[in-house]
Amino acid sequence: MAKIKCYVIMPFDKTSEKHTTEYWTNHYESFLKPLILSQDNIEVSRSEPLRGDILKQIIHNLITTDIVIAELTDYNPNVYWELGVRQSFKHCTITIADKNTELPFDVYMKGTLFYDPNNHIDISDFQIKLKKAINDCISHPEISDSPILELISGRGTIYD
Repeated sequence: MAKIKCYVIMPFDKTSEKHTTEYWTNHYESFLKPLILSQDNIEVSRSEPLRGDILKQIIHNLITTDIVIAELTDYNPNVYWELGVRQSFKHCTITIADKNTELPFDVYMKGTLFYDPNNHIDISDFQIKLKKAINDCISHPEISDSPILELISGRGTIYD
C-alpha cells in the first residue's frame, strides 16, 4: 500500500524577532514532523532546494500531494500564495497557527487548528485535533475545504 503523502508549507527564514530560521527548522523537525509521522502509513516533507526550479517543485507538491498542512503564523506571503495555489486545485488542506495569530479575512472562516507556541510540550489538544484532521482527509478526501473549488465546480456554481 502506498503511503499517504503530506506536504507542509511554512516559513523557512526569519519572520519575526521570535521566529528565526532556527525556530522554523526546529518547529518542523521537532514539533510538526513527529506529530504527522505518528499517524500510520504517512510520509511528510517540506520544500528543499535540491536541483532545478524550486518553485516548480513546490507547485508540483501542492497539486499532487494527498494532504497539505499550511502554517499561517506570522503571515508569511509565500505560505499564503502556496495556500491559494493548493486551494485552486485540491482539497485536504489543513491550516494551523500559533494561538496568538489573528487570521486575515480571506482565511478567517476556514477551520484553523491553533497551538500554544510557548508550550510545545503540552500539545495534547492540538495533537488530537491534528490527527483527527489528517484522518478526516484520508477517510474523506472528497469533502470540500476549498472555497475556490466549491465556487467553480459542480451544481449551483458560477458555471451552472
